[in-house]
Amino acid sequence: MDNLIKSPWFTRIVSLFLALLLYVTVAVDEANTSRSNDTFLPSNSSESEMMENVPLQVILDDEQYVVRGVPDTVNVTVEGQRSVITQTVRQRNFDIQIDLNDLGPGEHEVEVEHSGIPNQLEVYIEPRMIEVIIEERSTVTLPVEIDYVGRNDIDESEVFASAPVVSPQEVEVTGSSEEVESIAMVKAIVSFAELSQDGIATNTPVRVYDSDGNELNVFVNPSTVEIEADVSVSDKRYPIRHETTGELSEDLVLEGISVDPVSATLFGTTERLEEINMLEAISVDLSEIEESTTIEADLPLPSGTTKIEPETVEIEVTVQEAIEEVYEEMEVEVENLEDDQEITFLDPEDPEIDVTVIGTEEDLEDLDRDDIRVWIDVDGYVEGEFFATVQFEGPDNIRLQAENDRIRVRID
Repeated sequence: MDNLIKSPWFTRIVSLFLALLLYVTVAVDEANTSRSNDTFLPSNSSESEMMENVPLQVILDDEQYVVRGVPDTVNVTVEGQRSVITQTVRQRNFDIQIDLNDLGPGEHEVEVEHSGIPNQLEVYIEPRMIEVIIEERSTVTLPVEIDYVGRNDIDESEVFASAPVVSPQEVEVTGSSEEVESIAMVKAIVSFAELSQDGIATNTPVRVYDSDGNELNVFVNPSTVEIEADVSVSDKRYPIRHETTGELSEDLVLEGISVDPVSATLFGTTERLEEINMLEAISVDLSEIEESTTIEADLPLPSGTTKIEPETVEIEVTVQEAIEEVYEEMEVEVENLEDDQEITFLDPEDPEIDVTVIGTEEDLEDLDRDDIRVWIDVDGYVEGEFFATVQFEGPDNIRLQAENDRIRVRID
């Protein structure tokens, strides 16, 4: 036995056998991994595994065209030896794509392709065919408006001292020509509470809508903006004043004017409100009043402020038919006559005139002669004859007049 083992022929025969065994083993493995159905030797080791939500790449000249109808992901199933499947699934060093470069605008059905997956594996992609729409690309520059979330009917002028500012104020919107033409508004969506608290909102998303309020799937550059607001707004209450212009007709007397409400709140920066002492008076033209009436008037908004609340008020003007009564021989006083001067009344000859008082019946009942003062002012007049204008003074609700409101006098 020892002689047999030590024989050179024995060594040669064993070596040959081992070489043949190694060759058969390698050949069988290569045959099984290179064929999916017909293998060199029968094998029961073929397995499969699905990879879900694999990104789908689009090969297209995106400077000229845009494409619609392409899903973001597809499902990929690979079948073959477990060792190859495990490595492929773990590394995912492959691409799933559709190539649209040779296609023009319009509707197309294209096949989803793959590259980088080992040839030893069978590949099944779902969906395999995809219907896409290729359209010419268009880009426009549009202004960005602010749209609030959680505003709850709060007036922004009561929170912000000035209108919030968007930066940048314009964005580029890119999409198909049809989509771009349908754009109605570009809005930055911001939380009202966040902006009103901090005065600044960063990374605010920009959304694009058509005229029906539907969001459009277009590209926006930049896709977010920054919004800044001055939140130093303050408020201050002021009384509402009124003034009259013109005159009532002679057959009417003014009984009273009332304003509802009697005060208004002004919004603005603290510095600006400190500069405003009072609101501008509302003007009431009595010449346009023919009967008791209520007028709606706008409150003027001072410059540098954001809002006045309320914006309008009601002014109630009450009038009554006038009643006249004549107070005869009312004494005419003389003002500013020098001590060394004497005055002589020429027409009338006595310093007395008849005064007509006009008012309501109630007002005239409470009126006394002592409530009325009649005088002329001779300040600045030199010696000689001249006409002096008669002046009256009485209660605010009484109108006074004379048949002749000029008196001829002489100063010596």
